[in-house]
Amino acid sequence: MRLDSLVLQPTAVPASGDLSGTLTPPAGVMNDERPEENAARARDRRERAAAMMRGMLLVATVCVTLLGQGERSRVDPRFVSPSATLSTYWTALRTGDAAGAWECLVEGRHDLPLPGMLWFMPPTDDLSLTAFHSLPVTHGRMLVSYEVRYRPTGSSEHRHFRTADELVRMRGEWRIARPLGEASMPAIESTPRPVDS
Repeated sequence: MRLDSLVLQPTAVPASGDLSGTLTPPAGVMNDERPEENAARARDRRERAAAMMRGMLLVATVCVTLLGQGERSRVDPRFVSPSATLSTYWTALRTGDAAGAWECLVEGRHDLPLPGMLWFMPPTDDLSLTAFHSLPVTHGRMLVSYEVRYRPTGSSEHRHFRTADELVRMRGEWRIARPLGEASMPAIESTPRPVDS
């Protein structure tokens, strides 16, 4: 074969924009998935949503059934207010009921009162609390000053002294946080009594 006999035939060269290396997409929307697969996916989504709704409904039902459970709150009428607590405390002291007086104090305070603690007061026929003045310190804590009026046994004369206590509200009931101490005790006049000869 001779070189000069070779004749090159011109070939059609496409324009540079036509050589992209990818197939041209067909016209219209092409769906590679089958209708059965689409239906299965939609069914799965509905089932998951229904399971989630059942779970949330179960949690909501459990929460609603737990509302109101537990111990009922019962407030002892003896401790419903600061004045009721102080009245209960002084009545217990007057009658020598140490256990009753301990109930009026904040938990863990069993050092006071002790039986016979009211050594400064003579035996009394009457005891009442009046002239209450309260000063809120914080939420659920209050200072209360008041007057203790009493009538010694065998006397017609009423006596009184002023004192103060700090009270705290615990679970809806008022308790004495700092009970009356010896330093604040008033000077009590003794009642004259007949002496046996």
